[in-house]
Amino acid sequence: MMRNYILSILLFSIGYSTVINIPSDYNTIQEGLDVSVEGDTVLVSEGEYFENLILDKEIVLASHAINEQLDSNWVTNQYIAGTIINGGQQPIGSNKESCLIIRDNDINPLIFGFTFEDGRGTDMLITDCEVTDNHQRIERSGGGILVYNAYPDIMFNKFINNGNTSMANTDDDIQVVTNGGAISHYDTDDVEFDEDRNSIDYNTNQTRNRPVSMNIQNNYFENNGSGDGECFYSNGFLGSIDLSNSIFDNMDCSTNTVNEFVLKSKTRDADYIQEGITGNCIEQGTYYVNAENGSDGNPGTEEEPFLTIRKVLGLAKGDGSTTFIHVAEGIYSPSITGESFPLIIPDNVHLIGANWENTIIDIEATQEKQARGFIVQEVTNVKIANFTITGGNAEDAGCQGGGAILLTNNDDAVYNADGSMAPYAPSTPVLENLYLTGNHAYNGGGIGVFRLIGPTMENIIVQENSSYSFGGGIFQHAGVTTISNTKITDNNALTQHGGGIAVFFGGALLNNVEISNNIAENLGGGAAFYQSEVDLSNTTICNNIDYANNSAIWSLNATVGIVNSIVWGNQPNRLQSYYTITYSNIPSNTQILGEGEGNIDLDPLFCAPDSANYQLAENSPCIGTGLEGANMGANEVGCGALSIDNYLMPTEFALHQNYPNPFNPVTTLRYDLPENTMVNITIFDIMGRMVSELVNGQQTSGYKTITWDATNSLGETVSAGVYLYSIQTGEFRQVKKMILLK
Repeated sequence: MMRNYILSILLFSIGYSTVINIPSDYNTIQEGLDVSVEGDTVLVSEGEYFENLILDKEIVLASHAINEQLDSNWVTNQYIAGTIINGGQQPIGSNKESCLIIRDNDINPLIFGFTFEDGRGTDMLITDCEVTDNHQRIERSGGGILVYNAYPDIMFNKFINNGNTSMANTDDDIQVVTNGGAISHYDTDDVEFDEDRNSIDYNTNQTRNRPVSMNIQNNYFENNGSGDGECFYSNGFLGSIDLSNSIFDNMDCSTNTVNEFVLKSKTRDADYIQEGITGNCIEQGTYYVNAENGSDGNPGTEEEPFLTIRKVLGLAKGDGSTTFIHVAEGIYSPSITGESFPLIIPDNVHLIGANWENTIIDIEATQEKQARGFIVQEVTNVKIANFTITGGNAEDAGCQGGGAILLTNNDDAVYNADGSMAPYAPSTPVLENLYLTGNHAYNGGGIGVFRLIGPTMENIIVQENSSYSFGGGIFQHAGVTTISNTKITDNNALTQHGGGIAVFFGGALLNNVEISNNIAENLGGGAAFYQSEVDLSNTTICNNIDYANNSAIWSLNATVGIVNSIVWGNQPNRLQSYYTITYSNIPSNTQILGEGEGNIDLDPLFCAPDSANYQLAENSPCIGTGLEGANMGANEVGCGALSIDNYLMPTEFALHQNYPNPFNPVTTLRYDLPENTMVNITIFDIMGRMVSELVNGQQTSGYKTITWDATNSLGETVSAGVYLYSIQTGEFRQVKKMILLK
């Protein structure tokens, strides 16, 4: 009854307006739109129209399906299927490649009965960050339809293959749609349509007549693609968006919904109504992707995997359960697999590569065709692990940064209307076992963290990335991040501060982190801290270059604590600011306030600093001289070959030979834990009698060390001789020998 009621109104409106027929009155749809006035109907006959339309009037734009009594099988209607607006006719690289742009004046046109296909989106200019001045970035949006400060009714249409980058296999210049593969809607004064960029009258914040709802009912969506909101993306709209009775190529039939990757609200304020939707059911929670034998037409099982990661993200279940995505070895890129970037990761997704060495995400971005790898936006229960990520370029994508990965708040604003700092958002993504190299961004060439509390990074190599401004490797603006067992090396802040890492506002906890061989054009060759609280524990900060000749670490209005760490061989080899430094190896010419006890000024005896091997030789003065007898610095003792494996998560349990061996009186035991587990490490004499229990409790995964000072469980010194040490964890047990000399 409701459908017939709606159609009767539409037929009534046609009867009392001017009807412009295409192609009998005008050859193209755009010509008909140009001559129409408010209240007219532009009625389009069957055919394929290669056009990129702009509509700025309150009219009806319809196929002859509007004269039909549509029923539940409307998707097969000949007029809808046969009246095609193809947006792929513009030259590659044009800034307007949407099939249809609806813009301005708060208009409410009706779009009825078309097939929109092959639209590649339109450039929108976004103002964000407001750190020191407004930074502008470009979003590629709305493959099928882009809506800008307007509120159309979009009904009984098919959206097929919009925003998709499958054509990128044959043409590297095709631009990727960032959001809104099928439809993108902007209702915010922080966004400018491309033709308004030089208008002094734009963005006047005038009172606007915004409705409380939008009608996007009875539409069909198939194979649309984008980084975010592959079917519908909303930025700034606070009302409801009714998609009832629409058909999606995939949906979670347990909840009768599609997930946030498919329907996305930038601020999560828009309410998506999904009553009566249908589509192909998603039942499983584990999917497989394979670059060698996958196809996006497969069901995504281990036997029949998908080809692209983007395809799987649209299948993540929306019921709170975890979706596991297992990615096989291979290269995932626009040219090889048709992958599209950026990839926006929704809640409750664990994206797990086979291994970092051979599971490679190649974004293939350039200065002209920019894209990040991943955007993780205010999420819970998200993990990205076991990948190499390379080829990202996000210099024009905003001051949040992140050439490979951006972890960000939903809100771009840094300040409230009263000038106070906007609140941070809780978000707990986990980055683990990653190698990030060859990426670039405005800030944070490898990783950007923007106004979040809770992200963790563990066992990561951030190497040979660059930023235009701050944080060549990592940039954090506000919030709190924990970084452990990580190497930040050979990165470059091309114009500003923090060659390796920059932390502005908020705080950061760094444990077992090497910051080496980085370059800052301005201040802080290794690191830069501004209005932040930073704890550096067991860090090695060495061989960084500050071309402003300031210091290895630059800070301003920051609270920095350094313990059990090594700061050595930097250019210049000094620190200048307010730090609390204890039990660390630092150069004597530091100019600092707050220096504490236990510090030394001795050559740390790195194994091979000229070859970037900053492990400690067995006679290093940094062994056992840290707080409570711990070693200083981030790296292991012993001058074996240093590889990336030293910084990534172990794949199996292991107990290594102690060092030094023989020893007197202190030695270090090394062991590997590939998972969180109960651990027991015990010392025995040669007769098998227990001497001391060094560890007995739950520990997190990673490369671990523990020292033994040749005393028993009562604290008494033991005699020289041969001793056994064992590790027991679950079903794994291993025993080794060591020799104590007197």
